[in-house]
Amino acid sequence: MFLVNSKLSLNPFKPQGKTKANETELGLFYTNDMHGDVNRLSKFKTAHDKFLKENKNTPHMTLAAGDCLFGSDKQRNSLMVKLFNLMGLDALALGNHEFAGGTKSLSDSLDKAEFKSVSANIDVAEGSSLQARLKDKKLVKSAVFMKGGHKFAVIGASPFDSYINTVAKSVNPKGLKDTIKAINEETKELEKQGVNKIILLSHLGYGEQADLAVARETEGVDIIVGGHTHTKIDGVNPNGTKEKGNPHKLNLLLSKRNEPVIITQAGGMNEYAGYLNAVFDEKGILKTDKLSNTLYDLNQFEDSEVANDLMNQELGEKIKLADVKGKYSAKSPYFERHEDNPLANAFADAILERGKKYGAEISLYHAATIRGGAEGQITNYDVKYTMLPFNNDLKVVDITEKDLVEILKRTSGSLLTSNDDAQLLRASGMEYSVRNDKEYFLNGGTDPIENVVINGRSIDVKNPNEKRTVRTILNSYLFSMPRTKDIMAKYADNAVLAGKEQEIFIDYLNNKKEIDCTKKEERIKLTASYDGWSDIENTRLEVIKALNL
Repeated sequence: MFLVNSKLSLNPFKPQGKTKANETELGLFYTNDMHGDVNRLSKFKTAHDKFLKENKNTPHMTLAAGDCLFGSDKQRNSLMVKLFNLMGLDALALGNHEFAGGTKSLSDSLDKAEFKSVSANIDVAEGSSLQARLKDKKLVKSAVFMKGGHKFAVIGASPFDSYINTVAKSVNPKGLKDTIKAINEETKELEKQGVNKIILLSHLGYGEQADLAVARETEGVDIIVGGHTHTKIDGVNPNGTKEKGNPHKLNLLLSKRNEPVIITQAGGMNEYAGYLNAVFDEKGILKTDKLSNTLYDLNQFEDSEVANDLMNQELGEKIKLADVKGKYSAKSPYFERHEDNPLANAFADAILERGKKYGAEISLYHAATIRGGAEGQITNYDVKYTMLPFNNDLKVVDITEKDLVEILKRTSGSLLTSNDDAQLLRASGMEYSVRNDKEYFLNGGTDPIENVVINGRSIDVKNPNEKRTVRTILNSYLFSMPRTKDIMAKYADNAVLAGKEQEIFIDYLNNKKEIDCTKKEERIKLTASYDGWSDIENTRLEVIKALNL
């Protein structure tokens, strides 16, 4: 029996049933960028059960486009692999977070997998733990599946704009040009085997330097199920729209062969389940008038008892930590990382409260550390599996004012001048202003950090003191983050471990009993606002091109 909320549209995951002789219909259930989030996992299982029931007489596949496992978290990875096995997942793309715990952790997780992991654009060195997965063919460039008497192939692509080769040092992802070459080589091999219906399971991201370029420059790829940018792509859109905030992005393009390619992606953090229904002609070419693509809000499905039991076995009991006054929910990951928000501030306060035991004046951490929103209550599941998935160490160091300003400049101050993971640094005990308007840089501006104030004391940002220090509690990622690691290297030996992120926030919530999400603060002032990733990405490209950066 399938229990679905009454708000859900009738017959979710219903096939079109429009095939004629020599045509082939395919139903795809897809997800991406789950990031180990477990809060809707049982609803995800219910949605998939419904998909299987509706598509039992139609060739169907279940695909995950990366960032579904999470680093070295053995419990969560074990849960995800067991759930994917239970669901009959066909293939998983390897995203950056699959590699975040190193190759041994990933290899150990995939050892228990009953599905294929696919990536055609990575080089795995001899001696790497992943060689075992290549040997047992659990990690492959592509995989062929027989569904309803028809052959379908899935090729994988991993991101080239992230930290894979710095964390998993024995793995090197290819750049865009070589990735396209690798995909084309794989499609040719598959076509030699008589496969003419090919899906690219991509964690490259939606954009002109990612999936859009791949769609236009490859030969033989019919469908791109994507991830990495947490983009919500609903419907079939041959023209797309440039309206800000509109989800109807361009996703129906022509390949190098002048054949249709459809791109889709289901947002992130396990909010949606995607369903793409496609019809191919006898040559394996998509029938553009027989395409449908829908994202289903997982909150509209009931919980699966089977999935809940599995979570309890793997993760333990869910426990309430604090109530939430009001609510906070970011419109997208962009707003989560680039705007002042109560959850980020609460975590910064929690860190500083721990840091004060060591004499810390301020706390500092990069914006991608804490994720998600807050409403009703916060549980240990929220903290561990949504809010603070990385669980970095927190360390106390004495940083010079000069180095502090330089760190802010390289991170928060480079939002428009670098594609290298530039992002805000969150703080408690400190406020600062950032020039992030394109006019400032195009007119020759070079010092975008302004008005740094520490507990009421202003720092001269134009001539910061190189001897006066600020005792700071910060997360350990700043020691390895490419933009800051050279500055932080001098502080590593004297850094004092103060705890781990999850433990510190859980203690804070247990003591506070309530988080107020109605408070509006301006700890970080920005001179420009943007409407999402694509808006700031386009502005950034404009600035970088104009300044020849």
